Amino acid sequence: MALTITESVIEEVKARTDIVELISSYGVQIRSAGASKKACCPFHNEKTPSFNINEAKGYYHCFGCGESGDAIKFVQKMEGLSFAEAVARLAEKCGVTIVEKEDKTAVKRKRLYALMAELAAFYSRCLKSTKEAQIARDYLLSRDLPESVQDDFLIGYAPNGFAPIAKWAEKHDFTLSELEEAGVVIAPKNADDRGYHRFSGRLMFSIKDKQGRVVAFSGRQLVENKKSGKYVNSPETPIFKKSNVLFGFDKAAANIAKSSRHEVIVCEGQIDTIRLHVSGFAVAVASQGTAFTEEHVKMLKRVADQVTLVFDDDAAGHKATIRTAGLFLEEGMPVKVVSLPGGDDPDSFLRSHSKEEFQSLLDSAESIMSFQVRSERLKESAPDSVEAISRVAKAVLSTVAHSKSAVMKASMISEASRLMKVPEEALKEDFGENFASIHVPVSKPAPTMIPRVSVQEPPKVEMELMEFLMANEYDTTIATALDALVVNRILTNDFTVKFLEVWSKECSSGVDGFADFAGALNENDKRFFAKILNAGGRSLASKESASHQLREFISALWQNYFKTKRAELAAGEEIAKRFEYTGFIKLLESGRWPVIKEAIQDWKKGLS
Repeated sequence: MALTITESVIEEVKARTDIVELISSYGVQIRSAGASKKACCPFHNEKTPSFNINEAKGYYHCFGCGESGDAIKFVQKMEGLSFAEAVARLAEKCGVTIVEKEDKTAVKRKRLYALMAELAAFYSRCLKSTKEAQIARDYLLSRDLPESVQDDFLIGYAPNGFAPIAKWAEKHDFTLSELEEAGVVIAPKNADDRGYHRFSGRLMFSIKDKQGRVVAFSGRQLVENKKSGKYVNSPETPIFKKSNVLFGFDKAAANIAKSSRHEVIVCEGQIDTIRLHVSGFAVAVASQGTAFTEEHVKMLKRVADQVTLVFDDDAAGHKATIRTAGLFLEEGMPVKVVSLPGGDDPDSFLRSHSKEEFQSLLDSAESIMSFQVRSERLKESAPDSVEAISRVAKAVLSTVAHSKSAVMKASMISEASRLMKVPEEALKEDFGENFASIHVPVSKPAPTMIPRVSVQEPPKVEMELMEFLMANEYDTTIATALDALVVNRILTNDFTVKFLEVWSKECSSGVDGFADFAGALNENDKRFFAKILNAGGRSLASKESASHQLREFISALWQNYFKTKRAELAAGEEIAKRFEYTGFIKLLESGRWPVIKEAIQDWKKGLS
């Protein structure tokens, strides 16, 4: 379902939302302090209240950590939602109607959401009441997952064969083609074809998106069959993309945001995640049938400041830990690792140990450097040999290279030096020589501007901005705003610069300039331009007003610029400049557009 969220709707939602009541609904204890309200900040750990709420203006600001915004921003932060999702959530609460645009794809998705919700309920009933599901009930009993947990996580059982699921579909007015599109069956192709139920005879785990809607299933084998995998997962569908879904995130997001350390626990499977939640660690998530992706990390970064990885303590688990840690480091999130003793996973450990013992492991979790140095040395028959030290150093520095923060890089290199008993300057020198082409080396001065490239695809925010502009050709209002608030220096790709120049000329002249533009592109740029055109004019204008979206793009471009400039500063040097850049970033994150706009105009003058 596509939503049209206009400025008037946004303002009405804000006007109807009591921000004090909203914030207190998340368990924040608020007290009066003159004309304002105060509380201990829900976004960082503090004992003395520094979180101020201006009820009249519908605005909050924490003088401790710098977090600030309105009701929409608060819901975004607490629940890990996008702007449009947060507006929709608040609109539903306060009775504001948002216009819904029906189209073929939206109607199809709505049907699939309904189908998956009904099907999850059907599988749940089968688990509880059918004779053939006794094997599933026995399995859950052996894993100490009582009915209350089964209900909370919508665990079920898929009956054997194709006939039961086909009968269910007919009874509930769903077609076999819809079941097939949902990834549940392979429908019969002719009269002799019996059809295929993908999850036949399996224990079913419902997979929900961040809004709590069932979008997929994971089915566990109950009777060993070497011809079939232990787990069968839903394929990607119009409502399910593996890179956008984390098991448990719908429950964990608010808990992570409200926790004192804003920490997320990442583990490997559904049962591990469930066990952590029911044992009091309701900040756990797991990826769904795939490795962790950049999108998963971005989802978590909305609500979490740090991550603890709890993967299997074997070669595959170690490899997954290092790979996943690199993704979090790229987003500036510190990573710790818990290695469970005796080959345990979180489920088996918590069934035989206390909650306090697991908490102790979390409190003493290793840094990613400590974990990697230890695990890399274990691979070596002679770990103190020159050859082994060289291999360990190369592996460790590859992980350090993922970080874009000069401070984090310097800290990790220093720690690796101590753990490996290798001079820090030697590691810095190797880092600078081997990874200078990927990241700014810690020992060299920062460049005066962000380097632009045209071989690589422009970053996501620049691609989406160009898609947005293509969907709003000849819009002089947008052109005026871009000219006033964007300077080429903050763009990272030459193709983006060229595209914006052509788009701006179109607006001023009213003449199509992209035909000539396309004909003069090199092969790489043609590929980027084709991707923009193939987006079909996609933009978020159907979800948010164009003006609001443009603000988001402009703010994101400047945030990226200042984050890059901050990362380029040498470790331990130019502290004042580092604090200055951090202040700029915090202001851009605050959402206070009038103040942001004025600041951008000043920054732009300094770069012009």
